[in-house]
Amino acid sequence: MQKYKVGDYVMYGVSGACEISEIGPLSFAGKDKVYYSLKPFYDSRDTIYVPVDREDEIARKVVGKKEAESVIGKILSEKRRGKLPERDACDVILKSADSLKISNLIRCLRYMRVENRKNHKGLNIAEEKLLKYAERILFSEIAVALKLSMEEAGDRFGEGLDA
Repeated sequence: MQKYKVGDYVMYGVSGACEISEIGPLSFAGKDKVYYSLKPFYDSRDTIYVPVDREDEIARKVVGKKEAESVIGKILSEKRRGKLPERDACDVILKSADSLKISNLIRCLRYMRVENRKNHKGLNIAEEKLLKYAERILFSEIAVALKLSMEEAGDRFGEGLDA
């Protein structure tokens, strides 16, 4: 039994919010399987194929408007930062689609960037990529839930993550 249906918005890996555009059989390497076809919110020209029998790779459905507003409130009121977790732990956080943990990851990386710039440095390439993925995941979900563009979602509350 499929957990999701066409038209659902789901959270998937570092792609963030994706719409399920189709569910059907596809042949890869000569084997027919049923796949979810996901269209990432940030780039609808892209398509990601996830086998239905591996739907546990999809973190969850995108939250609704009410829950998104609640999450935004929690994110903006929380000022945790701490130390940047190890890379493996960061990957787990990104795949979890846990908005609070992802927002704290963004906060850590943005703080590191500010501190590093005091010494005429920035983030390294891996850290910049991590920040890009974390922002994509968080902002795409907020954008879908509140019917905004990615840019509007980032502008609307991104500054609150600079604390």
